[in-house]
Amino acid sequence: MSSGFFRGTNTDQVKHVNAEQKIIKDMEKNKRFPDHYTQKVDMSKVSMDVMKPWIAKRITELLGFEDDIVVDFCVAQLSEPGDKGLDPKLLQVNMTGFMERKAGPFCSELWQHLISAQESPVGVPREFIDQKKEELKKKKEEAEKVQEELKRRKQDLEEAEKQTRAAREERRSPRRRSRSKQADAGRRRDDDRRRDDRRDDRRDDRRDDRRRDERRDDRRDDRRDDRRRDDRGRRRDKSESKSPQPRRREKRFEWED
Repeated sequence: MSSGFFRGTNTDQVKHVNAEQKIIKDMEKNKRFPDHYTQKVDMSKVSMDVMKPWIAKRITELLGFEDDIVVDFCVAQLSEPGDKGLDPKLLQVNMTGFMERKAGPFCSELWQHLISAQESPVGVPREFIDQKKEELKKKKEEAEKVQEELKRRKQDLEEAEKQTRAAREERRSPRRRSRSKQADAGRRRDDDRRRDDRRDDRRDDRRDDRRRDERRDDRRDDRRDDRRRDDRGRRRDKSESKSPQPRRREKRFEWED
């Protein structure tokens, strides 16, 4: 039976496993593991696409620099839990070789997030969802603040432009009043000129009418005089035709010729 158990393994692997188990037992004896390690996690219910960015970010924060090897090792431990499932105690022991004393806080936080993720219908830790909501809320508040600031600046600009226009209008008012007076005087002069022109036109029209009347009267008088002359000529001719002709004497003597 013992030979079947170690089939496919070598002595170094057995020693390594025994060493890990010994370390785990010593840490359990000294109560170096948190209580929530006793709760199992089903990695099939956890969204690794969400966990990978957090793992990389948290390891970088704890180490003070980026280390892709440590990140890939941690992700591989979570992605291949083994036949017995994922053991958080073994995970912490393995991460200690890379992170030393910082492996404990990291694995404790990681396990809490994994427990929360498996209880979520979308496989995302509740803390991540709340954090995302808080980020969206802050972004919304910042956007509202930006909109309010833009609105305030727009109002300030409009007020400044209004004051500038008012000052400009105030400076232009005397010139406008003088121009208005000049324009009124010009309009009055134009009105007077047009009124005089109309009066002159009416006077010229009356003079033309009088001249037409005079010419008409002259023509009428001429016709009357012509008729009178014609009448006198006809009367004269008529009277001459009615007067007796003088009788011619007969010659008595030759010397009368």
